Amino acid sequence: MTSKRTPELVTAASNQTVEHEEPGIGYVNGHFVPLMEAAIPLLDWGFNKSDVVYDGIPFHEGRIFRLDDHLQRFEESMSKWRLPHPRTRQAMAEICQELVARSGMRDGIIYLCTTRGIPPSAEVRDPAQFTSRLYGWSQSVPQLGVDDTGGLSMIISAVPRIPETSVDATAKNFHWGDLIQARLEAGDRGAQNAILLGHSGFVAEGVGFNVFIVSGGIIRTPEHDCLKGITRRTVMEIAAEMGLECRSDNVSPDELMSADEIFITSSAGGIFPVTQIEDQSVGGTGTAGRVTTAIRDRYWEWRVMPEHSTAVDYTHHTLGD
Repeated sequence: MTSKRTPELVTAASNQTVEHEEPGIGYVNGHFVPLMEAAIPLLDWGFNKSDVVYDGIPFHEGRIFRLDDHLQRFEESMSKWRLPHPRTRQAMAEICQELVARSGMRDGIIYLCTTRGIPPSAEVRDPAQFTSRLYGWSQSVPQLGVDDTGGLSMIISAVPRIPETSVDATAKNFHWGDLIQARLEAGDRGAQNAILLGHSGFVAEGVGFNVFIVSGGIIRTPEHDCLKGITRRTVMEIAAEMGLECRSDNVSPDELMSADEIFITSSAGGIFPVTQIEDQSVGGTGTAGRVTTAIRDRYWEWRVMPEHSTAVDYTHHTLGD
């Protein structure tokens, strides 16, 4: 069932004005609802303390990509954040299936997030005493700038990435204060997005994406102050399959600027070439490079291969509302 929304519709659940259509389905702590009616309580620490971890799981042509890998990372993020797991992995897999099947969408992304929850009482402030809550939704893929046939313009942001010793970047989280400020800086400077450096001065990651460079035929990606993305892992596995050298280590800003090719990876859209960095054409051409193109093409083949994806059953629903 595809959710139909109309502009300027006042929902009964929230009594708020919905200003645009958005296909998808929401899951709010045990209940499926139209996406634009999904809401989180104001008292939930996921909202007012950003005490929350999440994962984004893409689906394409009715197949969910690397579902078990994403759910494993989601569980690891919860454990690192000391958030009790609100559902078993099997239950979360079923919720993911439902979010896609109920939406009727063939292409998009699923988000799952676990929050600390609501304080048991006004007197309790110890987060260890809270009951975690699970939320989720399916939606169309948010764009990072352009579609994957073009190229992105990037800046190296003046905003440093939060150090991993303060906020563990390997636990996928909503501590996006630095990322949002970097994205705003990119817009101010006429670029589509931003790459952040760690406090060590090396490249960290971008606003919701990992960064790769290609120099002398060798593919490299930052090791520290970044999420170990599933798409990042996929690229490294594809490179190995293709016989290309790919490694994670420190990448300096000078190496980024002088790279033959730059590309970024994200569950929201896959692999995007970067063709301009700090108003300079990447590789002197300003076009997607040979290695980037080959890996991107193979990635989209992987997205629908049965060994890497899970088919969605659109014929019936197994979970109630």
